[in-house]
Amino acid sequence: MRSTLFTALFMAAASFQFASAATLTPPDTAYSAVRTVEAQGMTMNSKVYYDRGTERWETTMQGVRQVTILLPGEKMMLMYMPDMDVAMEMNMDDVADYGIGEIYDEGVEAEKLGEETVEGERTTKYRIDRAEDAATVFVWLTRDGIPIKAEGASAAGKFSMALSDLQRGAQDAALFRLPDGVTATKMPAGMPSSTIPR
Repeated sequence: MRSTLFTALFMAAASFQFASAATLTPPDTAYSAVRTVEAQGMTMNSKVYYDRGTERWETTMQGVRQVTILLPGEKMMLMYMPDMDVAMEMNMDDVADYGIGEIYDEGVEAEKLGEETVEGERTTKYRIDRAEDAATVFVWLTRDGIPIKAEGASAAGKFSMALSDLQRGAQDAALFRLPDGVTATKMPAGMPSSTIPR
């Protein structure tokens, strides 16, 4: 069974911008922010960094620090536990069930609902319906395509995401790779469901 919290994180990670008609794709604007995700009665705060399609988020789960790096261009996701100096590498095709692949491959169809101001930012609100997991997601995008807020519900439950302390600007390339000397263990196909925190 999928973790609602991790699904919410992936949907939050799938940053969108308005492309044409109502197709949403990753934004061109680089930024960092604090991201708060609520799901299954839990709240998770993470520091997120985004630049040119790559994304990193840092969080602490059950006292264990965890870094997740998404590298769509390489079809790869890295999970790194600094306290244990252990890293895992997953193919993004293997985590497609968590809603990440389609965002980077062809974008996501959405319905434009209107304009709103969120956290002092002028935004456009969209609705996304995902038939595969009976999910409905509302996402608020800034003028430059940053998803500053999202709310949704699926068969697994409700979730929400919000960005705070949003800072635009290029990010250090070192954020999107493992520390020197750390080699990731490649996970066999079919393993993510048992290794992803729940």
